[in-house]
Amino acid sequence: MMAAVLSLGLALLGGIICLAQTLRLSVPLLYGALVITVFRPWYLAHTALADGIFFALVGLVALSWMVTLIRAVREMIW
Repeated sequence: MMAAVLSLGLALLGGIICLAQTLRLSVPLLYGALVITVFRPWYLAHTALADGIFFALVGLVALSWMVTLIRAVREMIW
């Protein structure tokens, strides 16, 4: 039973990682994981800065999506 739960959890984790790579969210998620775990004292001292960096990374990802969408629409029109 424990092996089944563990293998299902690992399969779900692998699927989530593949989805994050497809959506280009790898860098923001890696930053979030590192800040919360490794750099926790710095994060607690500079919460606004750390959150600003995270939101800037997510904003760049959204900008990347918009550029891709515009290019796809432009190709369909031409």
